[in-house]
Amino acid sequence: MSSTSRERIARLARALAAKTAENGCTEDEAISAAEKLAEMLAAHNMTLDEAMMREQPFATHREHREDAIGERLWKPASAIALLTGSRYWRSPAGVWPVSITFFGFDHEVEVSKYLLAICARSMEDGQRRVEKQHALINKDRRRSHVLAYLDGMADTLERRIRALKPKEPTGTGLIVVRDALIDAALKDANIQLRDTRARGSRDFDPSYAAGALAAERVRLDRGVTGPENQSKGLLR
Repeated sequence: MSSTSRERIARLARALAAKTAENGCTEDEAISAAEKLAEMLAAHNMTLDEAMMREQPFATHREHREDAIGERLWKPASAIALLTGSRYWRSPAGVWPVSITFFGFDHEVEVSKYLLAICARSMEDGQRRVEKQHALINKDRRRSHVLAYLDGMADTLERRIRALKPKEPTGTGLIVVRDALIDAALKDANIQLRDTRARGSRDFDPSYAAGALAAERVRLDRGVTGPENQSKGLLR
């Protein structure tokens, strides 16, 4: 079945699913619609979840940063995209300002945006602490400590967020459909994702370990738990 035909079936399924007593239908009309819906879904090997997913809007979120945090924020951003199922890309290394973009279903991009903000704020707070701690040393040495600290935070945040992804995701068939819909939307928008060169971390500096320790204390669960996000299956 072509994607266009499947979209048409999905629209019909949503229309039948909306024929309920709560929406003004009689009991007989609601029962008849439910029976037709079940027959249609079975005949076309479709679930109601897929039909509903095909109605969800896509969204794009892009951030620009002109600082050392922006140069490292892509690390947790890549893990966030893996967790939420959104697509992610960044500007090439050396391009200024740094841009980070999420694309996908609206609610998944919204969670991606929120998680990225948590990471960015924690790194900003950490940077201010390190700059204050090393205020009396020369500028170059202070900057070296700050960059190593941010590398430690970025690497640890990335690792922690990746660990939130379930080992064996449920709803595999629906994930395949979601991925196909996002890929098709990217193609329609003429967006091609490419790997970009990444620089290494300053893990040789003692401040790297301090940054990693600080990142272990960041509350990430605020962005991925709670009834609203769980109901939308963000951690499939």
